[in-house]
Amino acid sequence: MQFLRITGPHPYLATIQVWYEQAFPMEERRDFTQLLQMLDSPDMHVCALVEQEKPIGFIIYWQWDNLIYVEHFAVDPEQRGRQLGQKALQSLMTLKKATYVLEVELPTDDMSQRRVRFYERQGFFLNPFAYKQPPYRSNGTAIPMKLMSIPAIEDWNAFQQVSQQIDEKVYRRFY
Repeated sequence: MQFLRITGPHPYLATIQVWYEQAFPMEERRDFTQLLQMLDSPDMHVCALVEQEKPIGFIIYWQWDNLIYVEHFAVDPEQRGRQLGQKALQSLMTLKKATYVLEVELPTDDMSQRRVRFYERQGFFLNPFAYKQPPYRSNGTAIPMKLMSIPAIEDWNAFQQVSQQIDEKVYRRFY
């Protein structure tokens, strides 16, 4: 599997847009037009997951000195069950950062619990601290979620630092 970073117009973007908008509710994602305007941000990576020269999913992550934050990640629904998500995360882990972080919905139903278990099988820990995903729009509302990470964030102060870094560099920076 190849991570093809997209930094400008690209034929795969139309497919990625469909998966992005199907996989994430409007309040949990950017308007795709805004995402396109951010493609040249040096710390943001919009990558098509490519197998045999065909897109099979995408991952959007942010890379800083000490942290990789996975903002959005989805596999083509027709390709699920082939362990492609697992392979993609294993590839991401080769970047060797101190901490990997992602947001998940509160595990209150079967689907959200399955998602948490998937990430736990990949080595992520469900951190016990209260967290709200900042809004993607200046007039939006924060959404209660959880942060999962490798390694676990044991200390409230460390958790606050990670949360603040994500808030400032991913959300508030763009409105």
